[in-house]
Amino acid sequence: MNNAQVTVKASKLPGILIEKYIYTAGSLEPLPKHSHHEYQLGLSFNCQGEYFYRGAYHPIPIGNLSIIHSGEVHSPSERTYLPEPATFWMMHVDPSLLEEVAAEIANKFVNLPFFTESVLGDRYLRELFHNLCIAVETNATELEKDSLILDFFSNLIVQNTRLSPKSYQTVKPAISAKPRHCEIAIVCDFLQAHYQENVSLAELAKISGLSRFYLSRLFRREMGLSLSAYQRQIRIDRAKKLLAEGRSITQVASETGFYDQSHFGWHFKRLVGTTPGNYRKEQ
Repeated sequence: MNNAQVTVKASKLPGILIEKYIYTAGSLEPLPKHSHHEYQLGLSFNCQGEYFYRGAYHPIPIGNLSIIHSGEVHSPSERTYLPEPATFWMMHVDPSLLEEVAAEIANKFVNLPFFTESVLGDRYLRELFHNLCIAVETNATELEKDSLILDFFSNLIVQNTRLSPKSYQTVKPAISAKPRHCEIAIVCDFLQAHYQENVSLAELAKISGLSRFYLSRLFRREMGLSLSAYQRQIRIDRAKKLLAEGRSITQVASETGFYDQSHFGWHFKRLVGTTPGNYRKEQ
């Protein structure tokens, strides 16, 4: 019997380590009980998982998120054979990151979130987790990654702990109390002027005087788009003008802040309906 072979692709962000495990079929050696300082979340693409955790075995259906609390002893399934190839993501999250997000939700210091459930079947939460992993894997912009991090962890905390946000209409800004439309206008103007830069959500929060949590939700409510989608639209609008001037696709991708030509081409086609090459030919 052949041993299962595993490939691991790791990506690191501040406070987060994402690992993509790709297994071939074959025999497995069970891992011993252990614990991590970080919270551990997992999502399987095509293989049901199982954990021994808090004194019991917990089956994890395909497409469900699993979560292991910081510092708690656990072990994976005791299976010794994998009949089919398997792929899954693991995310290790520093407790300080969850503590920071929880504090922004409550608008005050709170203790570490405690998750009573070990298996989470919420489809929207799974989609956010998937989108975050893809964004990291494909070198998305800092703003897109920051926004997805905040969206995922704030939803994770609100849906699965006793902590709930105050009304979005009454949460106070972290620094100032300017009119909301003025704060959003400041952010819009900044993104328009710095569309080619890889700005972070923390930077936008600082210039607006709002917390990241409040800014992200207020912007979406007033503008109808997420911050990263708004930034992307500005870049594509600028790209169309540059292509119409006869600039090369490579040059346009670079000047509008996209990671590379393929990244630019994918977003351009999705928003414009045609490729940059075809758009350029038609001018």
